[in-house]
Amino acid sequence: MILRDAVAVVTGGARRLGRSTTLELARAGCHVVINYHRAAAAAETTLREARAAGVRAELFRADVSRPAEAHALIDSTIDRFGRLDLLVTNAGVFRRTPLGEVGPGDWDEMMRGNLDTTFYCAQRAGAFMRERGGAIVAFADVAALRPWAQYVPYCVSKSCVAGLVEQLAIELAPKVRVNAVAPGPVLFPEGFDPTLRQREIDRTLLRREGSPADVAAAVLFLAQADYITGVVLPVDGGRLLFGRDR
Repeated sequence: MILRDAVAVVTGGARRLGRSTTLELARAGCHVVINYHRAAAAAETTLREARAAGVRAELFRADVSRPAEAHALIDSTIDRFGRLDLLVTNAGVFRRTPLGEVGPGDWDEMMRGNLDTTFYCAQRAGAFMRERGGAIVAFADVAALRPWAQYVPYCVSKSCVAGLVEQLAIELAPKVRVNAVAPGPVLFPEGFDPTLRQREIDRTLLRREGSPADVAAAVLFLAQADYITGVVLPVDGGRLLFGRDR
């Protein structure tokens, strides 16, 4: 895939890793549709920065955990631009949920916020791309590959995203490539315990925190890697290998 003059949708594209991915795509010459749900002010800021890169950029407000809204996002992009080359499914939720405190609402929130947001957008985009070609890059997490204590619904939902990537790669081949990035210690949530943060950094082989730019670079790589599909690519500084080097 050549990113210049391609058209991409980034869900949750207004803030954090979604923002960095959106802006890297824009700098590469890719026109972008920035999906957001509640972060309207951040979306406007990201929109201005993307347009400053000289590309077309549009906003689309939608709760992409809802099938109708996810499908409307994809349909609107195709109507506006006449094409869709890349879907980046970044929208998601993250919250600590100790096992004994998990209720149906916690489980449903994580599944809707991480799995459904990926599936319904990919379902609609894939139907369009399978005739014309394209790529989908999902956001998984290293927790999908090496679960954490006290985050059961989150870890399971991201494991489902990793499994969905493999399934979609099979379903949508050969025209559509489907991959995922799995960030590790990158852009910790606001208010995250400093001691726990340093512990996670110390458990990487590279002994440092990653940056949003590291994750965005991996997304762009997978978007353009024409012979890679069905892969979950860790961007974790070697966190998954910690302990095996001893």
